[in-house]
This record gives sequence, C-alpha cells and structure tokens, in this order.
Amino acid sequence: MKKEILKVEHLQKIYGNRGYGQPVLDDISFTVYQKDFVAIMGPSGSGKTTLLNLISSIDRPTRGHVVLNGSDLTSLSSKQLAKLRKDSIGFIFQDYSLLDSMPLLDNIVLPLSLNGEKAAVALQKGKKLARLFGLANHLDKYPYQLSGGQKQRGATCRALIMNPSIVFADEPTGALDSKSSKDLLECFAQINSQDQTTIVMVTHDAFAASYAKEVYVLKDGRIEMHIHRGESQKEFFNRILDIQATMGSDLQ
Repeated sequence: MKKEILKVEHLQKIYGNRGYGQPVLDDISFTVYQKDFVAIMGPSGSGKTTLLNLISSIDRPTRGHVVLNGSDLTSLSSKQLAKLRKDSIGFIFQDYSLLDSMPLLDNIVLPLSLNGEKAAVALQKGKKLARLFGLANHLDKYPYQLSGGQKQRGATCRALIMNPSIVFADEPTGALDSKSSKDLLECFAQINSQDQTTIVMVTHDAFAASYAKEVYVLKDGRIEMHIHRGESQKEFFNRILDIQATMGSDLQ
C-alpha cells in the first residue's frame, strides 16, 4: 500500500476582514503519496503560490486541514511547526537563497551544521550530493561565481541534505535558461525515481510540469483539472499544452 505523505482536506484561504474577505482558495482536496512528483499549475491569481505556502507550513488556512506525515499542521504550535520543517521538509525557491558569504559546499551543508552534525560527516554527505548534481568541481566557489543553474542545483542539494520526507519547489526553473532548466529537471527526475524523494512543484512552465507524475491545474482557487502522466514525457507534455490551449491561458 502506498504511504500517504501529504493529505489536503477541504482547504480554504480567505484574505481580509470577516464579511469582506477575498477567497483565494476554496475547497481544495488531494493526496500526495511517497515517491510522487506533483506539479501545480494555474493562471496568475489562481492561488497556486498560496496553496504551496499552506501545504508547506509557511501559512495557515482559514478552514480545512493539511496533514503531513500524520501531523495536522493546523493544530501544531509555532515551535512544533519549526521542528517539522527541520525534520521533514526541504524548500527550493526561485531566487536560490544561497548565502554569498559562504562557498557552495558550506551552503549545502549548512542545515546539517545548524543541526549539530559532525563536520566530517556533513562535508562527506555534501560532497556526495554535489557529485550527483554535477557540482563536484564548484564546491569552493562562492554563489556570485556560479551560473544560475549551478546555484539552483546547489540549493536543491541543500534542500535534500537533511533527507526530508517531501521537497517543495516554488518555480525552481523560473530564472533559468532552457539548458539549465533541463539539467535541473533531470536531477529532480533522478532523485524522485532513484532516491524515491517526494516532490511538489509549483510551475507555470509546461515543459517543467511534464517531468512530474501528476499535474493539478488551479483556476479561481479551485482544482480545475488533475492529469496523470502514465504515458511518455512527450505525450504528457503535449497533453499539458492542450490544456493550456483549452483554458485560453499560458498558465502563468
């Protein structure tokens, strides 16, 4: 039986005062299982970033529940949420969020260092991840000396260093050129299939979404469509393009 990692139940988010609130998400429900690779798409204003913030514990819903590894995020204290993020969640952002004052290897192992891991163990693990992501020859460089693709792959290594149950990626290819995007997505596919890492990615890019196994399309705060890969990546990509055309939007 597939293990549930994330269960979202009747999620709602309303911004503003009572009686004058603006609903951003309305009755969102879905389940993410171990080894899943899920992409969330939708037009601007559809609520996809709000949804990512809610399911990754950054924000709290107005109504509904988010259950991660059996823990209902809506009932946890700030201290408990902080521990859950440290132990169970990896984050990848569009802007990399690397520290310019540290070389790449130190950036990658920073979560382990903050967690009290022995330096030798942390460095060994960081170097192993860096080799997997093609960064072995760049570990002594500072972020300003790296390309955008190298920085994003380094940020991905940092997100994986604590062996999280799930990785949340917010437009990870948004600032990359096509080659760097493809390199990063190939790494995502590799860690998903070989290391069984569970990934939830928000993206506006049909090509990026085609690397996922499941795609949820949001519109006006609701799930408009859910499609399962099941076929080749090329066929899945074409299906996503067809959905974009049908919705009359580039899903950005």
